[in-house]
Amino acid sequence: MARLPVFKAAKSYADLQTARFHMPGHKGMLYPYDVTEVPGTDNLNSPTEAILESEQLCAKVLGAKNAFFVVNGSTACNLAMLFTVGCGKRVLLGRGCHKSAINAVALAGQEVFPLFPDEYGTYTAEAVDKALTENPCDAVFLTSPSYRGETSPIAEIAEVAHRHGALLLVDGAHGAHFAFSDQLPPVPKEADIWCVSSHKTLAALTQTAILLTGESCPYSRSTIQRMISVFQSTSPSYELMFSIERSVLEPLDWDSHINRIAAFEDRLRALRGVRVLGRADRHLHDITRVNISTPCMTGHMLGMELEKRGVYPEMADVECVTLITTPADKDEWYDRCINALEDMGLTENEKYVTPNTSSVYSQYRGDSVLSVREALTGKTSYVSFDEAAGRISAQTVGCYPPGTAILFPGEKILPEAIEFLLNEERSGAYLFGLVDRNIVVVDED
Repeated sequence: MARLPVFKAAKSYADLQTARFHMPGHKGMLYPYDVTEVPGTDNLNSPTEAILESEQLCAKVLGAKNAFFVVNGSTACNLAMLFTVGCGKRVLLGRGCHKSAINAVALAGQEVFPLFPDEYGTYTAEAVDKALTENPCDAVFLTSPSYRGETSPIAEIAEVAHRHGALLLVDGAHGAHFAFSDQLPPVPKEADIWCVSSHKTLAALTQTAILLTGESCPYSRSTIQRMISVFQSTSPSYELMFSIERSVLEPLDWDSHINRIAAFEDRLRALRGVRVLGRADRHLHDITRVNISTPCMTGHMLGMELEKRGVYPEMADVECVTLITTPADKDEWYDRCINALEDMGLTENEKYVTPNTSSVYSQYRGDSVLSVREALTGKTSYVSFDEAAGRISAQTVGCYPPGTAILFPGEKILPEAIEFLLNEERSGAYLFGLVDRNIVVVDED
């Protein structure tokens, strides 16, 4: 059994059978190890004992110089990463980013230059080099892997960013498991700072994440810790910390799971009317992220048909459904998925044209008129879809999942962007960023 310092510290306190005249209010009745910061249990926002020891153990496993437990998800990590760069700085922002990154640059008052993903939803070193040559920046912020499990060449991008004097920050929320098998894409250890969502793919509770720093990170551990503390609860759950600790230090068997998924994908490809999307190179695509498409219906329709049969995918877009798979899956779930697809009677008829949607961000981007902060914090009004074209967006609006923005704060709204969003909604997508079916725009009065 691995050393689990945080769990051991909380258990040692619980075993003392003290009179608990402190938080939490259930006083151990709900769970005896759910404690607070008392002597011996350490402090998440300023760790010196058990939590620090556990973070250092996890850093070694995850290929990082430092690790920081976060109980407010990768959202808090993204905020902390960008705030560490500093207010008013220039950021090359990958536009496949999560909306939390957009909120971060707004809060920090940073000047944003867009970098759009390729057809795989990833970024190349050449594109980063060209963008930084045209617009020198203090930092590059990218998302890798994408929701579909496609990864960018982080080592190459890091070399380019550092050559231009820029930091590389990576939202690696969906790649927490990469450290546990050489059959998976590499850990982005060449980045200066990156984060992973332990709850997305590891055996950790929802809301858990880890912020990590690489050897090239110029900031001290205390500086990173201070930035995390700005965005993290001062009453962190020890249960959440236990789950981070155990998920990393006692990992599940990823190699066996990868073999299981390879066999599952072979079964999928043998089905009529079923296609499995994703690059074949396991250093570029996470095989545990299974993307299923069919020419006879949209991804949204396929997702709804699977749910009718008791199979719930992580997400669906117009092109495909995406399954997040982990070693915690039950074997019979894969049989149920195969049976559900067979039951649909899928065909090879191309009834629906479902082009790749990863590169739509640049196609529907309007001119930038205001900074993100000015757009988000200025006077606003609400307009219908019919009235929105030509106005300046004051909010991120897009399809969820994956939560990436089509309308971006401070940019003019193109008619084509409105039509794209409405078409996505008609095909079954959920649109985020609306207020009572209205779009938030900058007030022109």
